[in-house]
Amino acid sequence: IRELNMLTPYTDAEIIKAVKKTAEGLLARWRRGDITLTETLYALGLTALVAGGEVDGETADLLLYAALFAVQRVVLPETVLTVLATLRPLGEKAPHRYVSLLAAASELETLDPEIVWYIYVALQQLKDRLLEAERRWPLVEAVRAYSNLLIKHLMYIRYLWKKAVVNMCWLYGGVRKREGTTAPESGLSAQRLLDAVARVHVMTIALHSDVLAPHVQWHCGLGNIIMEAEAVRSVLDDVAAHPEELRKIMENDADFAEWTATYSPTGDARFVIEDLRNWFTYQLARYKLNHALNGKGELDEKKLEEAAKDFEKAAEISRKPGLWENYLTARGWALRARVLAAKSWEEFLKMAEGHQESKTAKSFQKLWEEAREHIEPTAGYLETATDILGNYLVYLAASGNKEEAVKLLKERRWLLDYNPRASVNARLMLRVLGVGEGARLKDVVDVFGPWLSPEFLPALWILAGRTQKDEALEICEQLPKPEVCVDTVAAAAGNQEAVKRLKSIERVMPEASLLLDKVDGRTLVEVSASEFSQVHLAFMLLAAVEGRSDAVRLHGLLGSAKFKEPLPQRLFRAVYENCVDLNSEGCRLALLKLYYYHF
Repeated sequence: IRELNMLTPYTDAEIIKAVKKTAEGLLARWRRGDITLTETLYALGLTALVAGGEVDGETADLLLYAALFAVQRVVLPETVLTVLATLRPLGEKAPHRYVSLLAAASELETLDPEIVWYIYVALQQLKDRLLEAERRWPLVEAVRAYSNLLIKHLMYIRYLWKKAVVNMCWLYGGVRKREGTTAPESGLSAQRLLDAVARVHVMTIALHSDVLAPHVQWHCGLGNIIMEAEAVRSVLDDVAAHPEELRKIMENDADFAEWTATYSPTGDARFVIEDLRNWFTYQLARYKLNHALNGKGELDEKKLEEAAKDFEKAAEISRKPGLWENYLTARGWALRARVLAAKSWEEFLKMAEGHQESKTAKSFQKLWEEAREHIEPTAGYLETATDILGNYLVYLAASGNKEEAVKLLKERRWLLDYNPRASVNARLMLRVLGVGEGARLKDVVDVFGPWLSPEFLPALWILAGRTQKDEALEICEQLPKPEVCVDTVAAAAGNQEAVKRLKSIERVMPEASLLLDKVDGRTLVEVSASEFSQVHLAFMLLAAVEGRSDAVRLHGLLGSAKFKEPLPQRLFRAVYENCVDLNSEGCRLALLKLYYYHF
């Protein structure tokens, strides 16, 4: 694409005309249901060829629409930035189409910080133009993009998330103000449907994070989360029960039809709505899982099983139309929810092997077999397959099948490494269970670098052998809080006064005082640098591999205080309570549950 883009200043009118004609022919085929990955890539290449030329708004609209399906099927997430930047000139002429590309790109889990930042800035720049236009569906797509940034990529916009919430809610308000065509037989309308779709994306943030929820409620004008969620689901259920009314809306409302076409070139509105309905069912199950505690603050087996059954429902809905990525994700969560209920190692193995009362329960082995059977060369599917592979490898090690785990790890390491964060945590969990080489501090810092507090990164680079103290101090001077960074570097280098200052954690959490007296400067740097639960898990597992029980417990204690959702709080707390002896069954089970919660 970069090579093609070099030619765009010299693209003449005849080439643009030929590209448009070819794109029209491809779209005509796709509308009949005959779409291939090769053709979508070809359409993307043609669009890139003329992106910098004298293209009118109508042609820009057509070409960006054709390019969208390649972005939805991207294999290497790192290529997304080049694609978005190359097509940006067309986006200026058809911002309503370009925002669909931004939304599709934001769906990917493994985006680099630069790509996330590009999407965020582009949304900021386009939002006013979207609000001024007459179309409603691009506003829905912009809301989806913001929702994805706040859920999947919060770590990269963590200093701007409040502004992102405000802007998303502003766009959501724009959706709600528009009028739409009504199908009187059921009371359904294009406006009601688009409002419900936008609300699904807004509600998903509130369901996903207890920290973000009150801000979303306030700025988007939402009431009780559960009641709002049930109201949205009721609308989607109503749509599913009235396919004829949905068809009429498609025929009579061009705005709704265009939104549908961004997901289905054949215009299959029923499929698109059913997929959204299923996805929201999955999000509600995640919310139930995160709050599956009883009145005493302990894991509630009944609530975990209820969440597992909801995941199974979502999986079954996805299986029928062959949405394998969604199916496997939901199936995996159903199994993981049941694993979390295990009270012993023996019970964990029973759950992991699918020996539950539910007739639809799957084992980690079965899930891995299904993931291999339905493999698709898209980023979304490969990200899902990576998690399932990690789950199965850890299960093999936990069940004593270490030779099989070693063999599979060697054969499929390329897939495990597709998601570096999942790979590092899986390899560390495997090492805790006696399989593989694990990962080093350098690996953890390299992979999670963008997720770490910048004032602590130079110190971690010293500890990982990446840089020297003098170089680290030079980096400190360029940061907003250089004094914190300098102190951290000193603590990493063994300065006891600096180490003592890092122990100020004790002031906000007195329970940590005994552990703080035992740990060294390295541990204090690691726990202080960790802002997200996956990072705490990685440092915790690394400490377990290295036999540093006090560090493991400190991560557990701080994690239980830092994260607001009840389930992760309880799981982190269990590590603190059980890992005095790293070799005990209680400790290994607590670490195992925390791993399966995250991956």
